[in-house]
Amino acid sequence: MKRKRNNKKNIMSKCSNVKNIISNDKNKMNDLNVESIKTQEDINRCRTEIIELKKERKYNAAMEKIISLFNAGHTDADLMLDLAQIYYSTQDYMRAESWARNSYNKDGSIDTLIFLAKIYSSDDKMENMAEILNKILENNYNIFSDEQKKVIDDLIFYIELTYELDEINKKFPNIAKWMNRNDAIDGGFEGPEVIDSKEDEFFNDSINNEQQNECETDNDIEENITESFSNDESEKKVNDILLELANGEIISDKEIDYLIQHSASGLIEAINGLSISLNKKILTDNFIAAAYYEKGKPDEAILLLKAALNIDDQNDLILKNIGFIFWEQGDKRKAQISLQAVGHKDFMVCNILKKCNK
Repeated sequence: MKRKRNNKKNIMSKCSNVKNIISNDKNKMNDLNVESIKTQEDINRCRTEIIELKKERKYNAAMEKIISLFNAGHTDADLMLDLAQIYYSTQDYMRAESWARNSYNKDGSIDTLIFLAKIYSSDDKMENMAEILNKILENNYNIFSDEQKKVIDDLIFYIELTYELDEINKKFPNIAKWMNRNDAIDGGFEGPEVIDSKEDEFFNDSINNEQQNECETDNDIEENITESFSNDESEKKVNDILLELANGEIISDKEIDYLIQHSASGLIEAINGLSISLNKKILTDNFIAAAYYEKGKPDEAILLLKAALNIDDQNDLILKNIGFIFWEQGDKRKAQISLQAVGHKDFMVCNILKKCNK
């Protein structure tokens, strides 16, 4: 009982100090108009106004209402979640996490736990996000609403980009179970059969790329990809070509062919090691992915695009390209998740999404 009282005291302390926290936030105005809350009518009005102000993105005004309610002794889970959502919208993920946890500790809401997973995803804390999501998926599939299932599928897409399937099965069994259930449902789709384990065979350190497409020629096989550069001279040449490419210089077809003779994982490591901006790394990853795709190597292209998404998981260009390849491979579920995440959808994206829903 003592621990519970202390926890409650800590939460109340945070609530009473929230005005000071917000006033120090560079994204907020310093002067907050905290009003006096006396009647139930005042409380109801404030709560309604908070909802509307959040919709209108008037976050400072919404915070004023929340603080007014806090000062009047109303420190319920909904208000804490409101505050977490405001901080999330202003990309203050540390405070968003803190208040989401306060809210969850109050009422144990699944919605709040899912929102906490979203915070971790946006803050690029994939391990935290996966752990929270694995906890969420301890619950029976049928308790989730359609909206909740969509958010969960979106989050799982990023887990699939971050972890290999074997690692997901070992560390996050509930996520693996959810993925397997979706794959079983997707089996009803018409189109080429896609084997999920294939994605886990992307250039493991011990693999010499023995899986060949039936369309590959003997010459393609001779150019089998190795996992590391054969010598220092080869590594330097690769780095020089990549640096020219990243800086917008034109490289020859011969140089492109030379690059993609090396492993995708090796090229990713080389690109990550370049002293260039993150945006240039994304564009370089995309360029090499396109080269692999053009040579009939979609799996390698996906690996490069995943590397780009690890830098910016909201990049429309990369999401479109990886969604298109998934569609070409017949994986409607992954194509749909990727393309739904595209912020500015063009006609190609809308057309594929329409087909995914059939």
